[in-house]
Amino acid sequence: ILDEVEIFVLDEADQMLDLGFIHDLKRIERLLPKRRQSLFFSATMPKNIANLADKFLHQPVKVSVAPQATTAERVEQYATFVGQKEKQALLTVTLRDQDIERALIFSRTKHGADRIVRFLAGAKIGAAAIHGNKSQPQREAALQAFRNGEIKYLVATDIAARGIDIPAVSHVFNFDMPNVPEQYVHRIGRTARAGASGIAISFVNDEDERSYLKSIERLTGIRLQKQPLPEDFLAKAAELPKAVSRGAQKQNSGGGRPRHANKKRHPRDGDRSEGQGQKRRRRRNNRNGVGQHRNSVKRQGAR
Repeated sequence: ILDEVEIFVLDEADQMLDLGFIHDLKRIERLLPKRRQSLFFSATMPKNIANLADKFLHQPVKVSVAPQATTAERVEQYATFVGQKEKQALLTVTLRDQDIERALIFSRTKHGADRIVRFLAGAKIGAAAIHGNKSQPQREAALQAFRNGEIKYLVATDIAARGIDIPAVSHVFNFDMPNVPEQYVHRIGRTARAGASGIAISFVNDEDERSYLKSIERLTGIRLQKQPLPEDFLAKAAELPKAVSRGAQKQNSGGGRPRHANKKRHPRDGDRSEGQGQKRRRRRNNRNGVGQHRNSVKRQGAR
């Protein structure tokens, strides 16, 4: 079938080429006919990824609707320097104390996104995560709840956030700074849509992410306004509750059940307080006659 393809379209080309899909694309490309039209679409196209894309294209024509480094003029952009371990507390305090209509929160990793949601749930702040480990129905349910206003905060990784077009996003939080400056442009473009204004707040780990911030400012030509930590931040952070456990989070969402809840107890299992290793040793010894020998020795000693 693939040898009959006339038009090959790759959407989100920068992410597809940069996130481990390159080997799959090479295999697919070998099955495509040499004479075809290839179309690559992407909101951002860093130079190294563009060079990689050229290997799949023949005499390509580049069409740009806006300069790559353009950021929304109606977005107020702030940066707060904070330690990595204090980022979660800063996010929780900010969402709790400020009047935020609807916010998109960016995490660099899938596990990081889930962790953010669990901590917010511990503080009674409703949020949902979308990323590559979520099923399509889960992602659609989270997006629908975000659009309907059932939840005010959506935590996403970069690739999962592609294609999100929700006009009423008032804030964008960069929980983790992107290491590709063009990705910052794409992130904050999720707010200030349809003539509205927006606010973008970046949490910058001074040890590891300051260089990312400099690259972003160099690309955009804009210096982000430095924002201090909230007043009494340390005291407020110390009072925050812990994260909700993964199991409790699944049960609350209806997506999980207690481990071994439906497992039947076998009559030979014996006392549950006995460890698995002890049970295995007891059964093995019984088979080999070791247990009987030990019991006979004890009885002889008792006589």
